[in-house]
Amino acid sequence: MKITYLGTASSEAWPALFCDCEACMLARKCGGKNIRTRSQTLIGESLLIDFPPDTNYHVQKLGLDLKKIESLIITHSHHDHFFPYDICMRNAGFAEGIRPFKLSVYGNRTVEEKFYEAASIFSDVDEFIEFHQISPFDQFRTGDGYTVTALAADHNQPEESLIYIIQKNGQSVLYAHDTGIFPEITWKYLEGKYFDFVSLDCTALSRDWRKGHMGFRAVDEVTERMKAMRCISHDTILVLNHFAHYEDYTHDKICKEVENKNYCVAYDGCQFVF
Repeated sequence: MKITYLGTASSEAWPALFCDCEACMLARKCGGKNIRTRSQTLIGESLLIDFPPDTNYHVQKLGLDLKKIESLIITHSHHDHFFPYDICMRNAGFAEGIRPFKLSVYGNRTVEEKFYEAASIFSDVDEFIEFHQISPFDQFRTGDGYTVTALAADHNQPEESLIYIIQKNGQSVLYAHDTGIFPEITWKYLEGKYFDFVSLDCTALSRDWRKGHMGFRAVDEVTERMKAMRCISHDTILVLNHFAHYEDYTHDKICKEVENKNYCVAYDGCQFVF
């Protein structure tokens, strides 16, 4: 399986809009891996997770080919993960050469409501996009051959924010953004599951958050519990992602913080093949 991180920041990006904090000034000075856009991840070539307002940038600068995307799964309705007006431009009025299949979009009820609100100002959206409402613990198979299971996240209640298990060809991925430490109902579902790849929210960095988002301490708690449950092993690829602009952190400093803990640190454009 191939996983490409296109955007690895939280809602304000990094450097953040309008911000001159130390972390943002360091990012502007150092550039490179320190420049982070809003959250989006590509699985293989055809399954996309989230659709932020930075998607067009990912197309132009990181080579995202939207013509190949067959399935789009949305974690929740916050604008940095879901910008439905751009999705609705997949129609003949705005785009020539659209491949002759409907883009399948999966999301919760709130996501669906916002999608159709956006779709109402466009014509012919239903000819090119098909929305599927899902809830925690629903499982579905995408047209491109992935088995996806939605799990309950700890984020933005009462909206049913989702994290996902994604499986194909005997390999299994847990993609866990945006969430705090998982709800007990999700831990129960994870019993007996093994993952080759786990991507974890680390928005808070050194701040001790356990609800809504996680930082280093909460991530350690999650991975230790997963080890005890045998959901992961030393062979599992563990990736930290979705960072906010705090303190004097740079990409290198985040890597230094976790260098003895078997974590990889995502950056825009990085790719894992396993």
